[in-house]
Amino acid sequence: MMKIKVKGIAPYQGLRDLLLKVAGEDSRFSIDVEIADLEKALPLVLKAEEQNYDVIVSRGGTASFIRKHVSIPVVDIPVSGYDILRVLTLIKDSNSRLAIIGFPNICQGAVTVSSLLDFEIPIYSIDHESEVRDTLKKAVKEGAQIVLGDVVTVNTAQEMGHHGILITSGIESIQEMFAEVKRIHDIYVRGNEKAQFFQYIVNNFPIGTLVFDKKGSIQYMNDSIKQWIGNLEVLPSDLDFLLKVNGIQKDSIHFEHVLINNISYHLKSVPNGENVLIYLEPNKSPYMSEFDMVQMPEQISSFAQIMGSSDKITKTIKRAKAYAKTNKLVWISGEVGTGKSSFAEAIHSASSRNIGRFFRVACQSISEGKLATELFGTETKLGLLRIPSNDTLYLEAIDKLSVWFQERLANELRKGSNLRIISSSSVPFKTLLNDTTFHQELLHLIGEYQLVIPPLRERTEDIEEIARVLIAKHNSIYGKQVVGIREEVLSQLVEYQWPGNLKELENIIGELLALAKGHYIGKEEWNLVWERYSFTKEISTSSPIIDLKRTWDQIEKQIIEEVLKEEGMNQSRAAKRLGISRATLWRKMQ
Repeated sequence: MMKIKVKGIAPYQGLRDLLLKVAGEDSRFSIDVEIADLEKALPLVLKAEEQNYDVIVSRGGTASFIRKHVSIPVVDIPVSGYDILRVLTLIKDSNSRLAIIGFPNICQGAVTVSSLLDFEIPIYSIDHESEVRDTLKKAVKEGAQIVLGDVVTVNTAQEMGHHGILITSGIESIQEMFAEVKRIHDIYVRGNEKAQFFQYIVNNFPIGTLVFDKKGSIQYMNDSIKQWIGNLEVLPSDLDFLLKVNGIQKDSIHFEHVLINNISYHLKSVPNGENVLIYLEPNKSPYMSEFDMVQMPEQISSFAQIMGSSDKITKTIKRAKAYAKTNKLVWISGEVGTGKSSFAEAIHSASSRNIGRFFRVACQSISEGKLATELFGTETKLGLLRIPSNDTLYLEAIDKLSVWFQERLANELRKGSNLRIISSSSVPFKTLLNDTTFHQELLHLIGEYQLVIPPLRERTEDIEEIARVLIAKHNSIYGKQVVGIREEVLSQLVEYQWPGNLKELENIIGELLALAKGHYIGKEEWNLVWERYSFTKEISTSSPIIDLKRTWDQIEKQIIEEVLKEEGMNQSRAAKRLGISRATLWRKMQ
């Protein structure tokens, strides 16, 4: 029997794994699965037509998008009642307010399942993906903190600074979909010459090519253009100038230079009836250079994404929100992994500068020579601190800068800057006040306001809520349907001291999810993960052997290292045990 050649487009990793697993159990199928969502799937499915696939399978909005661009059949992966039941079971005890945003098939099932669970949850039905953003705004306005839905709902929620939980498809839904594939296998014809023609252009034309009509609707774009401006259907507002380029409204070919995303291009426009062909090639001598060593995150965190309802984290968020309303320079301190970067991004998002850019500089990872060029500039390049902008500069691990760099930064800030600077350090602000190796004037210049992020061990009541969100995140990564953590495992998570804070918690939850076999994380998975930690604990609690033949400096160093390990790298407790101040301890550590 001839195999059914299936191309799978999975919006998330876990769905890909399930498709491969179920198809592998049926000899009728030959399947290839790639991960893509919405318009990012277009080049993959156009190629699938060229390669003579019989059927394309995908889910939700991605399946609907693919169906508009191919001639071969596209079969939807449904969202079953089991899928909705699993995610509602996971979050029904959450302290956060929940809402479901989805197409009618999801909402109808959610109404039934939530009724059976005796669980009230606001449900917002949509008919098109374009409605998601406005519907999400309405749900948030009405109190929703976490939204459940399809991939487009979750992605939109994250773009708007809110938490989204994906309703994943389980094995029952995959089996139902493959039954449908068998039924319609012989109905549709293979191939599409138009797809082959466009693929030929993509493969053989090295210059960026964009075709749009005079209203701005994009008819075609090759891979180069997609990399430069994104995969779009309509020209965005910041590219409206292309409609007004000299010559476009005339029947003549036109050349000029344009600036897109701060990069200069040679532009050639060729009118062709109702359409306009634009050819773009990067200018080898751009008049506006990019900042090579400075990161600009694609998505900026918001306060809504900082999880926890404990008294400590609530007060910290309240203080940070108040700082965001000002233009003061903020110093953020906290242990490694507490989320200092997230707070810096959230302050920017909630400030009047949120329409500007957020620059992130990892002071510990960049050579000071290159960093000086980026911040202070050269004779031929304008430094970041001198650009006339309304942006935010985040200096991460600023305590790692050398004394000479601190002096130069202080001199530059005395002159004034349009940038708002947020700094962070794992060394407390008060400690550096007593440290003569840190430039004291700089400390006061950039530390007008101070924010201290509490370590996870001081807000253990947040662990269950944070773990719930992490489980939902890793469910989509591993294709699992885990809905909770057993009480005996949760108590172990609460008792642990978390020297690595939130990052360590995410690593452990991810490992537990990878090992999980059922719907709950239990003692079996925990014991496998805890073996490493109990071994480390056994080593750290054993009596250290002090070599009295060493010098006093060597003995003192060993004692400090052992006490820090025993106190989970908590400098306050270690200093108290050693009978010295935290400032003294920090200087000895250096």
